[in-house]
Amino acid sequence: MKKVLFSVFVLSSFLYASSSEIGIMEAVVDDISKLKKDYKECQQDLNNRFVKTDYKELEKYKLLLKKEKEKNVKMLKDMEWYAQIIETLETSLNQKKQEIEKLKSYKKEKEVIKIVEPEKLTKKAPQKVKHIKPSNFRLKQDSFIYNKPNGKKMFKWLKNRTFTTNIRTDDWVKITGYFVNRRWTKAQEDMWIEADRVLKRK
Repeated sequence: MKKVLFSVFVLSSFLYASSSEIGIMEAVVDDISKLKKDYKECQQDLNNRFVKTDYKELEKYKLLLKKEKEKNVKMLKDMEWYAQIIETLETSLNQKKQEIEKLKSYKKEKEVIKIVEPEKLTKKAPQKVKHIKPSNFRLKQDSFIYNKPNGKKMFKWLKNRTFTTNIRTDDWVKITGYFVNRRWTKAQEDMWIEADRVLKRK
């Protein structure tokens, strides 16, 4: 009887102990399951946050990259525009340089070459005055009368007008007298005519 009671007691103790340990183990398993679930939720949350944050950053950098590209395109256009302006200015500058060189060359030529007035070009060296035998001359064509050889024009005589002279040079003849109504009149002032415009009367 004692052995039976002892066996019942041991078995009861064992069952009690086993039920307690099982309860503890179940609690531990529940805790572990709960921790696993929390870990997964945390991991998922972290992944979601990382992806979300990374996407936003990516969009931000994409926007910045787009803006930089637009800036670069604008800068390239500006550079092309400035290059055209520089080319135009260089062309204009070269033209101005050529004009300056031409002016310098012209100035040097002007300094070397003496500019002679038309009056001086037609003016000849004084010719020796000759006294000849008094003679009658007539005009071969309408001609101007001058106050001296290569001098100023005074008036014009018509063709076949007759005059007298005893003074001349190689190219000029001095009018000492002329005829008015077939009467000879002495010249009261110096009157000269070009020699190639008159003909000596015989």
